Amino acid sequence: MRNYQHGSELLPLDNSAIIYPPTVARFNTHVFRLSMDLRIPVIPERLLTALEHVLERFPYFAVSLRQGFYWYYLMPNHAPLAVYEDNSSPCTYIHPKRGANGYLFKVRYTSRRIAVEYFHALTDGTGGLVFLKSLVAEYLKLSGVQAGDDPQVLIPGSMMDPQESEDSFERCYTPLKSVFGFESKAFHMGADDTLTDSVQVISARIKIEDLKRISTSYKATITEYLVAELIDAMQRIQEQTVRNPKRYRPVRVSVPVNIRKVFGSKSLRNFTLFIVIGIDVRLGHYAFEEIIDQVIHQVRGGVNAKSLSKQVSRNVAGRRNPLIRYAPNIFKRPLMKLLSDSYGDSVYSTTISNIGNVELPKGMADVVDRLDFFLSPSKPNKVSCGAIGANGYLLMNFTSIYETKTAYEREVLTALVAKGIPVEVATNRKNGKD
Repeated sequence: MRNYQHGSELLPLDNSAIIYPPTVARFNTHVFRLSMDLRIPVIPERLLTALEHVLERFPYFAVSLRQGFYWYYLMPNHAPLAVYEDNSSPCTYIHPKRGANGYLFKVRYTSRRIAVEYFHALTDGTGGLVFLKSLVAEYLKLSGVQAGDDPQVLIPGSMMDPQESEDSFERCYTPLKSVFGFESKAFHMGADDTLTDSVQVISARIKIEDLKRISTSYKATITEYLVAELIDAMQRIQEQTVRNPKRYRPVRVSVPVNIRKVFGSKSLRNFTLFIVIGIDVRLGHYAFEEIIDQVIHQVRGGVNAKSLSKQVSRNVAGRRNPLIRYAPNIFKRPLMKLLSDSYGDSVYSTTISNIGNVELPKGMADVVDRLDFFLSPSKPNKVSCGAIGANGYLLMNFTSIYETKTAYEREVLTALVAKGIPVEVATNRKNGKD
C-alpha cells in the first residue's frame, strides 16, 4: 500500500506544472523520457519488482491526475503497477486514466534498456533522473549487482526528506510588481511536410572531449556552444525558406535551467525555469562568432538569482491572481493556452534541454552502456533537442513531428562535422528528406 505523506489528501500541482494538463494536444504530449542501456539483460518481472520497491520511496510520484472545478490536482494512486515493452517512438501521450493505470509515468523496457517516460506535470529532468537512477540501482541489486553509493540514488526504505515533495516556487516567491511582459513572436519552421504524432528521432553521439575543445576555443560552455549552433542553423533555415527579409522574425532557443542550486532546493518535483536566448535577424545576418557572443552574454545574464527570481514571481503571481485562481477550468483552459503561447511556444523557435554530464556510481557505471534523454516537440516548435552526457559521450536526441523532413537536424550536425567534431548518427526514421 503506497501512501502520500499526507495520507489521502490531494497534492496541488506545483507552479510550473499547472500549465501542462490544460495544454496537452495531439502534437504536444508534454512527455519527456530518460533511459539507460545496460550490459546485462532486462527481465520484465524483475523490473516490475524493482519498480514496486522504488515507488515506496517516491510517494509523491505514486499519484494520478484529477480535474476539479477550478484546478487540476494530484491524488494518491494505489492501482497495480506495470512495465511496458518499449517501441520505437518515444514521448507518446500518457492518458491520465488509461495510459499507465492512472500513473503519470510509464516504465518501458527492451532486452537491454530501462526507460521511464514522464508527464511533465509530475516532475522535471532532475527529478526524472533521480527516479531512473534509483530504479536501475534497485534492478541491479535484484540482479546481484551493487550499484554503489550515489546521492541521486534513493534507497527503498530510507527516510524521505520532506523537501523532496515541496513546491519550491512557493517557498522562493517574492512579491514583485510588473513581472509580466510579452515577447515578439519568433521564427517557426513551416508545415511543409506531413505531421505525425509518432515522434521521429535523430540521435547524435559525440565525444565530450571534442565538444569541450571547440567550446573552450570560443570561451563558452558546452551548452552555450550548442545553443549557438542551434540558433545559427535556424537562421540558415529561415534564410533558405523565407524569400523576403522583411518577413524575417527573431530566432530564439528556449533553454530549461535547473534552479535548485541557485535557490537551495531539494525538490524532486518541477523546479526548472526557461531562459530564451536568441538573435534578431531583422537587423541583418549574424556570423557565428556574433551569435556565440550573444549567447554567452544572455545566458550568463539570465542565470542568476535576481533574474530567475523575477520568473519565479511571475509564475506564482499568475497562479495567485484571483481572476485565474477562481476561474472555472472550462474558462481557465483557453486562458492557459494563451499564456503558454504568449510566454512559451510562440516566442522561441526550438528548445534544447541539456541534463549535463551524469556521474554514475562505480557499480552502475560498469553495467550502463548509454544514457538518453528525449523531449516531446510541439506543433509550433516541430523539432526539439534533449542532451545528456555519460561515459565520455554526449547524446543529442532531436525529436520531431515532421514525418520525413530532416533539414534542421542536418544543418546542426553538418555544422558540427565542419568544425572537426566527429558525430555518430542513428535514427528511428524509415526515410528522410531536406
